[in-house]
Amino acid sequence: MKKIFFAILLLISISSVAQSFKDLKVYCTDNFDPTTSITVRPPQKDGLVLADALKNGLVTNGFKVISETVAKELVEFVNKKHTTDTTSNQEISAGKTTYIKSVYVITFNYNYTEYTNHPHVNLNFSGQVVDLANDGVIVATFSFLKNMFATKKLPTLIDALAIALKEKQKSK
Repeated sequence: MKKIFFAILLLISISSVAQSFKDLKVYCTDNFDPTTSITVRPPQKDGLVLADALKNGLVTNGFKVISETVAKELVEFVNKKHTTDTTSNQEISAGKTTYIKSVYVITFNYNYTEYTNHPHVNLNFSGQVVDLANDGVIVATFSFLKNMFATKKLPTLIDALAIALKEKQKSK
């Protein structure tokens, strides 16, 4: 009897987790290759530390995640000099360029509201996967907008996103 009770309880909990992430929308183009290296670019404000959760979720689901800390930021100077018989023109410019050592980069943003007297969080989470080797073409997008039960489920949401990307799932 206890086994049947625990089996039913397990099915209900799995069903509720699956239902809570039905609002996760993922679209992958045919050009998206989940076996290619990927870097997670965190948003400027990451109060829920979703960038680290996303890195962990991707790694545990078999992605080749390249740390953003190995990206090289170089200052480049360009000195162009044009000379003719009568004039001389010189253009000097400087700029910073960041070189990321992966083919894809995930960028995302989110807004959230935590309710102090209630264990719920309102989460608006969206982003895209950009192909750096193909002129910045967006090869996947994702979004999630829902009032969910507490922030404890955020790792499960991130894991569901990583699985959907890995399987190149297209959801509506």
